[in-house]
Amino acid sequence: MVDYIEVVRVLEHYPTDVELSRAVRATGVQVVFLSAESLQDALKAAKQIDHDVPGLPVIGVHSQCEQRTLLELMRVGVREFLYPPFSMQLLYESLTRVQELIGRTPPPVPSTDLVLSFLPSKPGVGTSTIALNAAAAVAGIQDGRVLIADFDLNSGMVGFMLKIESPYSVTNAAESSSQLDENLWSQLVTSSGQLDALPSGKLNPGFRVEPVQIHNLMDFARRHYRAIFLDMSGNMEKYSIELMHESKKIYLVCTQELPSLHLAREKLSYLRTLELEDKVVLVLNRTQPNAVIDSAEVEKLLGHPVEIAFPNDYAGVHKALASGCRIHPSSELGSKFRAMAESILTKKRPEKEQKRRFVEYFSLLPARYLFSHGEKKSET
Repeated sequence: MVDYIEVVRVLEHYPTDVELSRAVRATGVQVVFLSAESLQDALKAAKQIDHDVPGLPVIGVHSQCEQRTLLELMRVGVREFLYPPFSMQLLYESLTRVQELIGRTPPPVPSTDLVLSFLPSKPGVGTSTIALNAAAAVAGIQDGRVLIADFDLNSGMVGFMLKIESPYSVTNAAESSSQLDENLWSQLVTSSGQLDALPSGKLNPGFRVEPVQIHNLMDFARRHYRAIFLDMSGNMEKYSIELMHESKKIYLVCTQELPSLHLAREKLSYLRTLELEDKVVLVLNRTQPNAVIDSAEVEKLLGHPVEIAFPNDYAGVHKALASGCRIHPSSELGSKFRAMAESILTKKRPEKEQKRRFVEYFSLLPARYLFSHGEKKSET
């Protein structure tokens, strides 16, 4: 039974390989309708789709039912074919078969799980500095693009730290989340090498990000980036909770001062009620060798291990802020960010997969569709 159909993109011409790859990745489609009016172009497109997303269902569409066309399409993996007169019953049956196939073996659309939230215990503990420099370090040592998005809508610092003058921000991305594509996204972000930045924009206390906007935005970003860094306000807004649920890890940043530790304990307690404590990585920032409260005491106070500690480097941070760049990699603090980036990218040995219950094999997924037309006159 087909749950619903949503048309997410219409291409009025046969795209190039690059255009087609971008469209499939940007939309996260589960089915492609492909016009076979130009058979060679259709065969080339079908091969490219199978290369990018093996197993992605393709439904061929043609003005006639020709045996040669059917055979050629079948050779490249097209198993469904529609032609006039278009019967609603035949269309329904074709879509039902496709949805059953998707339910059994969902197409492996590339999507990263490396989504990392950075949460301050209180304002001013250096969370944005850590998030930005960790993102820059990851971007410097791996293939694939990295995104840092500033979700501190009232006191965001990423735009200031990178000297970004773009009028676009994370609020624009949220408002356009249901229409995002690769062209619009390239206008929203500011790029530097392999790092893309989405600043928080101008002060906008009344703006609210809805959960559906968060999900659309994260779905899009997961398909485009190898790693996603989210800089939070620490105010525990509803959208922040949504983002932390989407995250693989939550880096809770605090310092050795009592007010910071008190609020860190409060946030840990709250995250525990949300069943998010197992994602928390405790980060101790601006550490001093002779501090009254050392790391061991911090762990005792918070009941959580300190996994990362950054030394205080006021001069290095000030220099980076003044120049709008990352902390110098050769400095002691810079080497700590490099080590953090390497640990982020280190994959743990996968746990043994649990057996699925028998009834789980009968779940069906909603289908989303991409219509691809060979010519403007060929409309379906």
